[in-house]
Formats: sequence, C-alpha cells, structure tokens
Amino acid sequence: MRLKNWKNLFFCILLASSGGSWCCIKVDAAESANTDIWHSKNLANTQVTYQLCQKLEQEVINFLCKQSSQSQSLDSQMPLNVAQQTPATTQTPAATEQPGDTPKQNDPPQLESQPSVLPTSPLDSKEQLLNVPQINQSQRLQRLIQLLRSPKQPPESESDRELGLWVRLRPLEQQPLPPTKQSVPKFKPIGYLLGRVGYFQTSNIFSSNDSPIDDGLIISGLTLASAYFPLGSKTYLNGSIDGNLIRYINQSEYNYNQVRFNLSIYQQFSQRMYGEVSYSNQQLFYANNSHSLDSFKAGDRFLNENCLQLSLGRRDPLTPKLTLDSFYELNVNFADPLSRDRIINSFWISLNYYLQKPLQVGIDYQASFSDFTQRDREDQFHRLFGHLNYRISDTTNMNVEAGVSLGSSTDENIDFDGWFFSINYNLQLGRF
Repeated sequence: MRLKNWKNLFFCILLASSGGSWCCIKVDAAESANTDIWHSKNLANTQVTYQLCQKLEQEVINFLCKQSSQSQSLDSQMPLNVAQQTPATTQTPAATEQPGDTPKQNDPPQLESQPSVLPTSPLDSKEQLLNVPQINQSQRLQRLIQLLRSPKQPPESESDRELGLWVRLRPLEQQPLPPTKQSVPKFKPIGYLLGRVGYFQTSNIFSSNDSPIDDGLIISGLTLASAYFPLGSKTYLNGSIDGNLIRYINQSEYNYNQVRFNLSIYQQFSQRMYGEVSYSNQQLFYANNSHSLDSFKAGDRFLNENCLQLSLGRRDPLTPKLTLDSFYELNVNFADPLSRDRIINSFWISLNYYLQKPLQVGIDYQASFSDFTQRDREDQFHRLFGHLNYRISDTTNMNVEAGVSLGSSTDENIDFDGWFFSINYNLQLGRF
C-alpha cells in the first residue's frame, strides 16, 4: 500500500513537470470499493498523501512559471540584441554611395565661366559707326578746291609805293583740276567672311565649388556677317551667323560645337551714345561620345537658347588718346531645357588708351546678375581684367585678355572664383 502511494505521488510529480493538468491522482475508486476494510485505515494516509501532492504540485507550478518567465524574457531580448548589431553591417553599402559628390553623366557642363561670345575684331564691330567723322574726306576736298579757286588780291609791295607805280596783276586763267580718285565710286561690300582661332584658360572651367578643374579651351570658327544696312539716317540693320568648334585640353569628353544666329537693329542717338535691340539663337551639340554607355552621344544637343537683348552703350573721350566706354545689356533667355531660362542684367566699363594708332590697351570691369525663372537659383558674376588689342593690318586683328573672376550662386555646387587668360586672332577671309 505504501509502495502504491509512492507510485501515485511519483506519477503526480511527473504530470506536473511535463506540463499536463495540474491535479493530483486520487486512489482508484473501484479498488477502494473492493477494499472497504482497508479504506478506513488508509483514509488518513490518503489525505496526508493528497496534501503532500498539492504542496509538491504548487512548488512545481511556481518553479515552472519562474522558468517560463525567464525564458520569455530571454526570447524578447534576443531580437533586440540582434537588431542593435545589424545596422553596422546593413548600413555599410549605403555609406559607400555618394551621389552628391559626383555629377551625373547626363547633366551638361556649366558654361558660365566660359566665353559664349568671343571678342570681335573692329572689322565687324560698331567701331566704324562710333568713329565716323562729322565731315567726310570728299567734303573736305571740295572745300579745299573752293578755297583754291577763289581769287585773292596780292598785297602791295613797298617798292611799288616808292616808285608811284600802280601795277595790276592779271589773274591767270584757272586750269581745270584733274579728277580726283574720290570721284570714282568705291566698292561697298554688303557682307564679310571672318575667321577666328582662340585659346581660353581658367582655373575653374566648370564653375565648381567642390573640386575646381584647371583646364583650357581651343576655339576656332567662322562668322558670316552682313554690313550695317542703313534703315534711316542713324538706324542700321545687321545680321550674322557663327559656327565654332570648342575643344577642351583635358576634359575632351565634353567637347562641343556651337551654332549661333543673330539679328540686330542699331540706333545711334548721338556721336557718343547708341542703343541696340537684337534677337539671337544658339545651339550647343556634344562632339564626342560619353565614357558612360547610358549617357550622351556625339551630335546630341544639350542646349537650345533663344535670347532677346536690349543694350545701351556710350563712349566718352577723356583725352585725345584716352576713352571711357560704358555698356548695359538686358538679356531674356528662353532655353531648352527649361532649367536654363533666365534673366541677365550686365554692366560693363572699359577704360581704353591708344598707345599708337594700331595698339590699344585698357582695363575692364564686368558684372552680371542672373535670375533663373524655372528654378530657385540666382547668380552674381564679376570680372576684372586687362586687355590688349592690336590691329596687325586692315584685315587681321589680335586680342589678349587676362584677369580674375569672382562670384557666387544660391546653388551650393556653383562657384565662379578663379583666374582666366585668353588670346584670339581674327582674320577677314573675304568680303562680298
């Protein structure tokens, strides 16, 4: 009987530890019914065993609950610890990606620091209109002939007075003057074909703020320009077509070609002041394929810009060899892509000194303020430089410029600070 009670107690503990129903097994009812004699004797033992079973059951339950809570707390802490360790490995590839530091291959290069319009020679500029004398050569020659033809009485000499003689000189017959060369009508060309080659060097070729690149450009091209056709006494019409090949020294991937059309109306308000209204269109095309396969190709156009210009200029002679030129220009640009739409206000002051007749030196200051209309960007650009113009002959001219450029932009990636140098050679190939 005692052995059976220990079996029941052991079975009770086994059930409790295995997670089964938390109850204690009582003595079999059938067996107790057949053994009524032993029932009364063992009742006390059964109750003691039942109490002991409950006590052991409670202890087992408390122990298992404690173990279960500890295991749950460990399970809940395991993902947290793993999550704290994973960012160091999962964020490593993201740290290597720097999209902001390298420009996109499809973005066109910044051209603000590069010359969009090369210095022109006096052959196709407004020099001839500003320096027109008030009286031309034929009018001067006509006046000289009239003075020669007018008869003059010679003064009386003292010897004639002492002798009392009055001598009247007979004027000689005026011989007709030979026809002058001015009477032969000159050939007046209606257009010119001009060629140019130039070199431009700067310390910041792409106007970059992060990593300025020192590079140079070789520019060669042709200009077909018309003469200034008079529309009135002081109003002229002029047009031109330019084609240029722009080649980088080191950044040859971004070589491009330029085609430019221009039509302008020139108005001379006085001998010193003039104004001009013009329309121009320039188109830029890549000359080479990009190193990246999914980027631009040779012949792709990356800029198509239409520009309306209003300009005012004035020339003030300070001394016979020193002049001061001042210039203002308003540009309204409509471009493709639209991100290049902008309004530009430009001011230019130039102090020029003529050392000799073909040689001119000077110092210039230029300021430009750009407001981009299709995006949030504003630029201010300044240039201070010296120049030298030398007219080699009636058909050739050379221009040299050197100085510094300063400026800033609301775009953090743009910076205009740097120095530049340029030399240009212009040649008149023909006229028609």
